[in-house]
Amino acid sequence: MRKIINIILVAIIIVCLSIIGYKYYNYNKDDKLNSEIQDLQPVINEASDLDNNSSGENDGQDQSKDGDYVNSANEEQLKSINSDYKMWIQIENTNINYPVVQSSDNDYYLKHNFRKESNISGTVFVESANDIDNDKNIILYGHNMRNGTMFNNITNYKEESFFNEDNKISIIMNNTLYEYEVFSVYVKNVNEVNLAIGFASEDEFINYAYNEAEESLYKKDVDFSAEDNLITLVTCSYEFTDARTIVVARRCN
Repeated sequence: MRKIINIILVAIIIVCLSIIGYKYYNYNKDDKLNSEIQDLQPVINEASDLDNNSSGENDGQDQSKDGDYVNSANEEQLKSINSDYKMWIQIENTNINYPVVQSSDNDYYLKHNFRKESNISGTVFVESANDIDNDKNIILYGHNMRNGTMFNNITNYKEESFFNEDNKISIIMNNTLYEYEVFSVYVKNVNEVNLAIGFASEDEFINYAYNEAEESLYKKDVDFSAEDNLITLVTCSYEFTDARTIVVARRCN
């Protein structure tokens, strides 16, 4: 009997070590890929830097609406690696600095990296139903990885101090920089989440924005108009079964 128990214990240990080894291998693989992709991240030059250019020219740089320039968005290079590439996301004072993709299947990039290789971290991706050029609300999904990667750091907004520090979300899309100010963060059961991307009227959109603000753990004084555009970030959360952390921001440029 003792011999059987020992065999079972050894088998359990082998399985556990195999799982740990598999995760370690995948984390290292992801780190290597992320390092390679980071070399292609967009370069943003502040307008003040360009003012010091004695030539007074922008050397072909693309200007965003808030006066900053996308010096090099590398969009064609990124699309040559993955034709599903749509935009790049950066968030101040976090590790979030990733390419964003979009597929017709929302499940695909939960288990595939930017090179479309199978992995556990996945890739940040846009809701498959989104028309990113026209929808009033763009929804992005990413895993909450315990090693701090992907969308793990959006949970920082659940800390009141971080929420109030106005850590902006930057989106580089079509060679243009768009900045978003976060006005809502909340945790909800995935079965109760009711996110929308299209709206039948301006009033419906405005009411939706106010409802998202009302959901927030912390309140900000915000007024919405039909001209606003939103971005919503979604990741897993661990407060309870099927919990999701949701961050909603309004474009400010």
